[in-house]
Amino acid sequence: MEEILRQMLSEIKEMRVDINELRKDTNELKKDTNELKKDTSELKKDTYELRKDTNELKKDTYELRKDTNELKKDTYELREGQKRLEAGQEKLQKNLVDSLGLYTDKIVDYVDNRTEVLNKRVYKVESEIERMSRQ
Repeated sequence: MEEILRQMLSEIKEMRVDINELRKDTNELKKDTNELKKDTSELKKDTYELRKDTNELKKDTYELRKDTNELKKDTYELREGQKRLEAGQEKLQKNLVDSLGLYTDKIVDYVDNRTEVLNKRVYKVESEIERMSRQ
């Protein structure tokens, strides 16, 4: 019986050793679990920050697209305005040439008419002077 008791004692000691090892393993698992919880918490926080940053980037991208569209519209309007200005300038140049020609003709006619009137007066005066000098 003594032998059986010793065997039992021996097995109990082995069981204690196994239990202690299990406790150590359990403690290590608890530590690992706590570290995993911390890591998970940090990952959640990082994920939240990434989502927040992504949403801000999406918002900024939307604003940039909106601004780009406005710039395209403004550029189109500027080009159209430039075309209208060029057409108006061309028309103005044609009108200016035509108007200058017309005004030049009017000035020439005016000068010719005044010269003719003046020549008639001079002729009358000369005729009068000649008639007076004959008398």
